[in-house]
Amino acid sequence: MSEVNIALVQMNIAKSEYEKNQETVNRLLSEIDEKVDVIVLPEMWSVDFDFKQIKEHGEKHSAVTKDLSILAIENSAVVIGGSIPETIGNKVFNSTFIFDRQGKTQGKYWKMHLVSVNNLEGTIFEPGNCIPIFHIDNIPFGTATCYDIRFPELFRGIALNDAKIIFVTAQFANPLYNVWITLLKARAIENQVFIVAVNRVGKIYFGHSLVVSPTGDVIFEADDTEGIHVIKIDTTMVDKAQSKRRDSDIMNIDVYSKLVYKNNYIGVGAVVERDSKILMVKLNYGKQKGKWFLPGGYLDKGEMLEEGIEREVFEETTIKATCNNILAIRSIKNNDVIDCYIIFEMKYVEGTPQSDNFENTDVRFFSLEEIKNNDSITLLAKEISISYLLNKENKLVSDGEFNSDQGNCKLYI
Repeated sequence: MSEVNIALVQMNIAKSEYEKNQETVNRLLSEIDEKVDVIVLPEMWSVDFDFKQIKEHGEKHSAVTKDLSILAIENSAVVIGGSIPETIGNKVFNSTFIFDRQGKTQGKYWKMHLVSVNNLEGTIFEPGNCIPIFHIDNIPFGTATCYDIRFPELFRGIALNDAKIIFVTAQFANPLYNVWITLLKARAIENQVFIVAVNRVGKIYFGHSLVVSPTGDVIFEADDTEGIHVIKIDTTMVDKAQSKRRDSDIMNIDVYSKLVYKNNYIGVGAVVERDSKILMVKLNYGKQKGKWFLPGGYLDKGEMLEEGIEREVFEETTIKATCNNILAIRSIKNNDVIDCYIIFEMKYVEGTPQSDNFENTDVRFFSLEEIKNNDSITLLAKEISISYLLNKENKLVSDGEFNSDQGNCKLYI
């Protein structure tokens, strides 16, 4: 499959009126008299940016995703669900859910770049931290949301994962028409991929949903009125453009890493002991989702090690603990980026372990025997915890290569 028939739903959006907006979507789609492969909705199509009630709207996101799933099944089409508010614990995300032709969720994208000046978006929403890739049958694609188009790094990240199309859902308003056109064309040209962007209409919003070819040619541009637009693209155009010269192949990543982006990471982990038991969290993300690991995370910009780990432990578990010593250091190299993980012995101060219901789903203390016999504890957490409980006078000594859950690494214990 190389040809993709795409339905762009350019619509006005009623604030806080989900049923009315759903009716608009259904009405516009009923005007289509041909088979489509993809249906794309605009940003916040379900309730608009109803900031006063956004958390409550986000708590009902499962009802909206169920309707999007039905939409995919009824049309046998991939549905790019614009974006909707999604509440997880106390956090709200601007989330784009993707459904395959059978109505199954392929995944979701959390808007990464949030407008923070003269706009509540950056205050109310949490920024996303991942760049997922989805598929239309065998064709890989990615998504971005509105303000994201000002950040070429996101689009390059999607393109480097061999995406042939990048879909953009938006609420771009006047007087930013020239910005909209210019940036979308630039993102297509620099990544040599299709850009398919859907904007809303109404009030100050100008519509002009756009499809741009891998060479920067505007294949389609809508007007400023509500309507449904079906556009066919051929993804072999991406292959032809990149076969002549794939610009991303000559990026000077080494120089960028040294002079533009500092790509090495420092993470911190905690061994918090209470009554000869070690505190652990049940992960809710990544390849180790569902496994138990030591509480911790990456340092914020400018944050000292001790401040970072004390913050992470409290945020993830509500346990207050203070740093004593460094127990271990693990370093690993992934795609020329060094990920350094420093594990602290910490003194339990107070608190009852509670999950944050976001990064983890459960928190508890484990005894030595439980750690030894529990296969759902990650290899690295098990190695560090057992070593500590058996010999609390351990020094930082390298034991050579250690085979962790993430691969071979240098571990100091």
